[in-house]
Amino acid sequence: MNLPAHKKMLSAAAAASVLLITAACGSSDEADASPEPTATSAAPTTEPPADAETPDAGNEEAGYADGDYEAEGSYTNPGGQSTVKVELTISGGTISDVAVTPEATNATSKQFQTKFAGGVAEQVVGKTLDDLDVSKVAGSSLTSQGFNEAIESIKAEAGV
Repeated sequence: MNLPAHKKMLSAAAAASVLLITAACGSSDEADASPEPTATSAAPTTEPPADAETPDAGNEEAGYADGDYEAEGSYTNPGGQSTVKVELTISGGTISDVAVTPEATNATSKQFQTKFAGGVAEQVVGKTLDDLDVSKVAGSSLTSQGFNEAIESIKAEAGV
């Protein structure tokens, strides 16, 4: 096929765009190549119930106090460094509610964080903190690194 020069350039530009978009989407191998996430802190958003004076208020098996917790986790992606906020509720030793707030400044990263936020509850509600193994949600494989970092902070805060 003999295309004019401007059509060849457009074709090459389209191919390059597809490669960039594909690279931004990530893969399961990408998580292994990224640097370690930075440290975060966690703090309960509400006080534990008054009957929580004894370790875990009757929930000694789980090792985590019931309550509402929040933390941020960060990770590196092709768009740079991104942060995600995680809020969750532990009730009866299991996660009864979770909310992820996208905090990325890069548009592509924010799009993946939003997809992750929309699908993460299916993977974590009803599980204990120790049973969590989130790696990829709704096509987002890198956001889970920030999510898991936030969960580690919450574990440290909620531990009894």
